[in-house]
Amino acid sequence: MKHTAKIVLLISFMFLSLVVRADSDVEKFVQFKISSLQLVSSFSSYIYFEGDNRNKARLNQAKALGDQALLNLTVPNPELSLKWQQISDYLESSQKLEFDVNLEAGWSILQGELSQIIAIYESTLPSLKDTPSTGHKVSEMQVKMETILSRYMAFANSTMGGYGITSNGTPLKEQIKTVTKDIAQLAEGNEKYQPLARKWKYIEKTLLAYNSNVAPFVVMHTYVKMRELISAY
Repeated sequence: MKHTAKIVLLISFMFLSLVVRADSDVEKFVQFKISSLQLVSSFSSYIYFEGDNRNKARLNQAKALGDQALLNLTVPNPELSLKWQQISDYLESSQKLEFDVNLEAGWSILQGELSQIIAIYESTLPSLKDTPSTGHKVSEMQVKMETILSRYMAFANSTMGGYGITSNGTPLKEQIKTVTKDIAQLAEGNEKYQPLARKWKYIEKTLLAYNSNVAPFVVMHTYVKMRELISAY
């Protein structure tokens, strides 16, 4: 009887360890995905603001965060690592040359290829929806937020004859409405998320007017503040 109980406990411990490890793998991947999206929007911002020092610094910071997030992945992926290195080389060379708005063309191809690799990698992992803790809800919401910003900045560049626009997937307006709902639910459940909700409300109309190319500076600045709030949770 005691022997049977020990076996049951051992199996339970092994199962729990696997669940915890899988949960950790997912969270590490999500942090990399967030970092990669931040890099995408930062480079688009760098293009939009014609390589100014503020956005150059923001771009390099996003790149450093992505580098670290990639190293933190529990399960390395050679194809992902190779594509990230190609992106790193592109970013480095783009900052050595005289600024050229057409950098967005090459960037559009690279980010599209990165997105495909990330989607394949993600399909091998459990979904955050399978572990719906508050922390995971915030991470999932941030992925949606960063996706919106990357698309918003791509639209901003498209008004200058840039690239990176696609009609595939969920319309941007619907993505914005989803995040508005997610943030409202978090703020209703816990007052600590109310400052985040206020900042989102502040730029929501600007985001919805993405095709009019208004106030990218305000949007980027507010996103920086929202990221700071999220990192403090």
